[in-house]
Amino acid sequence: MAPPESTFVDTVEGISTLLSSVPRGPVPGPSIFIDLEGVNLCRDGSISILQLFISTIPHIYIIDIHTLGNLAFTTPSATDESVTLKSILEDPGVPVVFYDIRSDNDALYHHFNIQISNVVDLQLYELATRSGPGFRNNRRYLNGLSRAILENANLSLAEASRMDRVKQIGVGLFAPEKGGSYEVFNRRPLPAELLEYCVQDVQYLPVLLRFFSQRLERMDKRWMEMIRVETEARIALCRNAIFPKGRQNALAPVSFQRFVR
Repeated sequence: MAPPESTFVDTVEGISTLLSSVPRGPVPGPSIFIDLEGVNLCRDGSISILQLFISTIPHIYIIDIHTLGNLAFTTPSATDESVTLKSILEDPGVPVVFYDIRSDNDALYHHFNIQISNVVDLQLYELATRSGPGFRNNRRYLNGLSRAILENANLSLAEASRMDRVKQIGVGLFAPEKGGSYEVFNRRPLPAELLEYCVQDVQYLPVLLRFFSQRLERMDKRWMEMIRVETEARIALCRNAIFPKGRQNALAPVSFQRFVR
């Protein structure tokens, strides 16, 4: 699966142009997929990059939040002045897909007063549809994005190898335990290796959505209600006095662990 075309956006003109590409009418399912990169990504840190994948085009926009700041969210579309990135994220009629909304949402809410209202959290989809021997015990911990892709996106050996290479190079640049620093996401121009890493983090999200959605259609309908409730609980974390961090965030919701299909 070749990566979609991508564009690095660091001007208000670029924001205005890309917003004109966002579908505004009825579309067959979610078409906006988002990920964020930053330094200590939550209310206590900062957002450096927002990856926006519009799957109907398809095109990935790497938006430079470090440079543009609030202008990234308040600049209007070239074709409709009422449309901004903020208005899209807050539109209850526009589903926006993330893989683990928690830190991203906390950062967006506290730094840019964005209140996302319609979230599809693929981490919860992956957890709900996970199967295999001892599936109840298998739902004790959440899976990260890379593992979800490798186990569910039906990659070829070449694609899996490339994905691992891109990930390892990127992690080596920003992970402190690997000798890197998250501040590298604020370096301009952004290193080509990190651009590739940012693209990869969103390019497989539509594939995961299709795969998990097909599985959920065949499952007990109570799973979708549990996903909805837990997604709302995750969004509400941004209004707590303290944002939870650490190993506790790797634990699956208790309701998911206990539910028997």
